[in-house]
Amino acid sequence: MKHESVRLGVTTCDAIIANGELHAITKVTPLFVEIKYLRGDREPISLTHAELAELIDGGQFSIQYGYFESRQVARRAVAGRTIMTRISTKAQLDAFWKECWSTTFLEMEVEGLANRSAERWHEFLPDLERRVSEKLRLGLKKATAGAAFDSITIRRTPCRTSIMGWVRDWEACKDPMVFVKKSTFNGSNAKRVGAEQEAVIQWALESYLHPNQIAPAHVHETVNIEIRKRNKVRELSGEIPLSEVSQSTIERRIKELDQFEVLAARKGLAAAKNKLGAHGGGLKLAVPLSRIEMDEWEIDLIALLKKGGFDISKDSVRDIETGRYWVCVAFDTATRSIVGLKLSRSPTAEDAKAVLWMAMRDKTDLARQLGCETAWKQHGHIGHVAVDNGPAFVNAEFKAALSDLCIDYSVLPAGIPKLRGHVERVFLTFVKRLMPYLTGRTHSNPKERGDYPSQKYAVHTAESIIELLVRFTVDVYHNRKHSGLEYATPNIVWDRLIKEFGWSPSMSNHTLRHILGVAFSRDTGRHGVLVNGVNYHSERLAKHFQKFGKQHADVRIDPEDMGHISVWLENGADSGWSTLKSQIDGLDGVSFAAWEQTIFNLRQNNRNAASLTQGVVDRAIERIKEIDAEQCAQRQLGPIGETYEQIKRAQKETFWGLSLGSDPQLDPKPLDGRDRSNQGLLSNEIEHDPNPQPEDQPVLREKRDEPIPYWPSSDDEQFNDDNSANQENDDDNNE
Repeated sequence: MKHESVRLGVTTCDAIIANGELHAITKVTPLFVEIKYLRGDREPISLTHAELAELIDGGQFSIQYGYFESRQVARRAVAGRTIMTRISTKAQLDAFWKECWSTTFLEMEVEGLANRSAERWHEFLPDLERRVSEKLRLGLKKATAGAAFDSITIRRTPCRTSIMGWVRDWEACKDPMVFVKKSTFNGSNAKRVGAEQEAVIQWALESYLHPNQIAPAHVHETVNIEIRKRNKVRELSGEIPLSEVSQSTIERRIKELDQFEVLAARKGLAAAKNKLGAHGGGLKLAVPLSRIEMDEWEIDLIALLKKGGFDISKDSVRDIETGRYWVCVAFDTATRSIVGLKLSRSPTAEDAKAVLWMAMRDKTDLARQLGCETAWKQHGHIGHVAVDNGPAFVNAEFKAALSDLCIDYSVLPAGIPKLRGHVERVFLTFVKRLMPYLTGRTHSNPKERGDYPSQKYAVHTAESIIELLVRFTVDVYHNRKHSGLEYATPNIVWDRLIKEFGWSPSMSNHTLRHILGVAFSRDTGRHGVLVNGVNYHSERLAKHFQKFGKQHADVRIDPEDMGHISVWLENGADSGWSTLKSQIDGLDGVSFAAWEQTIFNLRQNNRNAASLTQGVVDRAIERIKEIDAEQCAQRQLGPIGETYEQIKRAQKETFWGLSLGSDPQLDPKPLDGRDRSNQGLLSNEIEHDPNPQPEDQPVLREKRDEPIPYWPSSDDEQFNDDNSANQENDDDNNE
């Protein structure tokens, strides 16, 4: 996102990751942002807001929001690199169960119905139990069914000591990670890794920058223990042993550290500001995307629950299933803008996460593809999400994603719509401004509908509803005068507040894919990871495979970008999410649907040919991109479940036995000496001849005596066994 006078909404609580190195924001002015590298004596760097925004857009820089806040420091101390979405569902539910007890007690304390006295504990305990039970029954139980949740809901009431301990922990950081058992992090997450062998002292000093506030003597002991371990190895190899260091050396090194960094790491950023000087900024009021309200609405319209492509005038339309779709909306309260929406058959946590992802993406191209004349520019990093007790929002998976994205959230009580009146008012606007133009509407109740035959007049499909909602949102709602904005339009207010408060860019596309992508699992191998017929690899994965061998890893996919995927590496210093790049060129920005259609058409048209030509592939890709443009926009707004099922089906059918792109380290050099640098997509799999080939010319369809066997479909029983799901992994995975 670019503006003539851009101003980023960053503070000194945030951190900048520049080329993999952590930098602190030491000063923010209306014109400049000053950043400083934490691990050396480099001089601070001052960048204008526009320069920093350009570096962030280019991918060289990224922002870690709230990195130096007290609760983020405490979270890293407890969990290391672990994030909420990586722990088990049972551990997530247990943490949110403890959070429920803590927040309910604090609510009663504010209302004057409870206090922390042990003598009166038995008086208000029944009311506390009742409130907690109601929250669990009306909230979490709707979202998570099964024994795992039921075993938590019927737990015995915790004792006063436990509840008071949870309350104190929650008040300190307000992060559910504080309730996760510390034993969960034993293993790779608890190891201090990544320090260089020749910098043992610097490695040990990292433990001094810790909220546990260990003494210099502990650091001294740690250094000498590590040195003695290294000396044992040196003795076996015949090398000279290292000499142990004195405690005074450690104390001198500690004095050389940045005192602000030391105090912020050990006691929190607030303590460092109070002692070493305050940093300005103050509270941000009416900042764009500082508060997002999310809610769902069952559209007052009977629709055809089937994709388009049939004649509604025929009698067969009576046999088509009809019903009502749901729409999930994300609404910015500061600018009264709709920043995301998603259509679905029923509310799910996956759709809620997709709306969250959409709110942080630039939607200008999407709106243009659907015929909008106005740009849909509202996007960026979200500060706070307010939701109700809907099943999709109280789901532990959705709340864990918010926690990992450093987004605060609040679950507002059901039955009080005025607490989220902004998004509720949007649905009323849809009813009054949009629904009267549509055939098949159900009205708000049977009395208003009267004898209107909604089922008989059902003509709209998911595709048409998506276009109607987007066109109304972008071209009508965002350009209408709003009484809550002093009769300005949402687009005008967005531009004005961005200039006044600055714009907070969303996290990198890779980070968003790590947390919000469509989840699958794959085996790693010498080729990398095979997904949808394409090999993905990286130097980091190659080193990890050489050390640990084959692993069954979690994979995240962005259905709108086949150029990269995310894979979770479980062991070693490289544990965590890793981004893998496609080993064939030309897939950046190509959607899954366009890629599937390309491979399907090529196999259908060339199933009897010995090989394909590069010209055929390149022309097919270009044509498919053109046809796919409008459908791409509709998929982003349609049900996420259809995308998941579409990928699973294509892996069994279209991509069966396909493996494109190999490990560059294993590719043999061409023996004929030809330069292959100018070849395009699939060039490392398909021979390329610059001269026109006979198969490049159009030919007439020939009559054949025998039918050509078609590529197997999911309806064939012989391809629906349990082993078909694993066909995507090639023989390299079995070595």
